[in-house]
Amino acid sequence: MNTKEYHIKIYSISRFLIAIILIQVVIVIFLSDYISSIENRILSMITILGTFATSTFLSALIGQAKVKIVFTKEALLHIWEKRFLLSREKDVSIPWQIVENYVLEEDRTWDSFIINLSTKSRYKISRLNILPIKDDFDKLVKDFPRLSSKFKNDIESDNDTSLNLIEEGKSKYETKSFKQSFYVLLISFLILCIFKIVDLGSLTSLWSLGVIGSAIGYYWMMIKTKGSK
Repeated sequence: MNTKEYHIKIYSISRFLIAIILIQVVIVIFLSDYISSIENRILSMITILGTFATSTFLSALIGQAKVKIVFTKEALLHIWEKRFLLSREKDVSIPWQIVENYVLEEDRTWDSFIINLSTKSRYKISRLNILPIKDDFDKLVKDFPRLSSKFKNDIESDNDTSLNLIEEGKSKYETKSFKQSFYVLLISFLILCIFKIVDLGSLTSLWSLGVIGSAIGYYWMMIKTKGSK
């Protein structure tokens, strides 16, 4: 096996966020009067959800690009098949000799596969996991440990040298700083719950408590899962 290819739809988090903010601002400017005039609460909620879904979909298209990831004997190649909007990024070649470790960073909205390099830089591709996207991202993540080690071993054999093993790196969920941030979020959530219980509900809402609570539940699960490895 000389090469292995993966076709992946990647996302720019910054482009996505900027696009969704701008689209939401436009929606508020042009549709706020119409939405506020809807007397049926169910219809009003459906309209709000519809505009949010539409802005999310459009932002996903704006923040999306397509790449071909190729494993070769000498390097990992990142070849653009469709660049980001108004982008001129060049193709990337990463020699196996400088690859140190890899990590999959899973989040509620984004999954990012990161390859850390001995040059103190990193290669990162991200996908939006709230939409049903068909590509080779999962296959790349699954195959990378085996194929990267194989190609690096081939280089060692050809050059009679010894290189560091490519191993799984440390996830952000295992870091002290992330756990400290999590506990700050948890304490803030408990304080808001107390305010709600003692009828200071104007400071928060059940909806916001639900959002924060779901985030705490997710990150607690990730801390326990990643920390148990």
